[in-house]
Amino acid sequence: MPCDIKISVGYRTNTGSFTGLPNLSVIAVPSANTQTYSYAGTWRENVVSNPGIVGNAALNHGQIAVTDVNGECTHTLPYSSGETHPASPEARWSLLFPDGQILSGEVPSVAGPLRVDDLVQTYGWSWSSSVYVAPVTPGTLARGIASFTGSSSSVTILFSSPFVSSGYGLKLAPSYDAATEPKVYYSNKSATGFDIVVSDSAYVGTVDWEATL
Repeated sequence: MPCDIKISVGYRTNTGSFTGLPNLSVIAVPSANTQTYSYAGTWRENVVSNPGIVGNAALNHGQIAVTDVNGECTHTLPYSSGETHPASPEARWSLLFPDGQILSGEVPSVAGPLRVDDLVQTYGWSWSSSVYVAPVTPGTLARGIASFTGSSSSVTILFSSPFVSSGYGLKLAPSYDAATEPKVYYSNKSATGFDIVVSDSAYVGTVDWEATL
């Protein structure tokens, strides 16, 4: 029996109330494309890209949910133990939110529904490097800021609308970190996005980026 994770997407008003936002996508991405999952006891592989996810190939084997009029959606994920092979190391999933934040962890063996607060406070999920989703129109400037927290050497930049080609130019500028002196590179550049990579995974700071075609 898989785990239901209920997600709310919205903002806090000045009166302290929550306003949910509809028609926003939350993507759940497995830690590997080679995992197999139990579908009511039948084991099946996940080998075809999800047609509902357009963008970086690393995300296409995930699943997508769209918020309703209350800003809520649900992802049903297989347990890391008992519903996912291989059993070791335990599989991890990442939830990608519309603002670019990522929450990652192992799916607990409980039916739920669980909230994000439950995942963080009870089941050890943690926020990690962000995917910055930038609206891109060919011929214009796209730019943003990628955050590094000392836990990863890369951040994926995913354009919500792709460039017409991968021939755009990039500028990268890191902020100062007294503890490290990392070099900054890009990799996996495509029409749908690219990765920012730092030479030291302990780097804590931001990298300003610009993409122009």
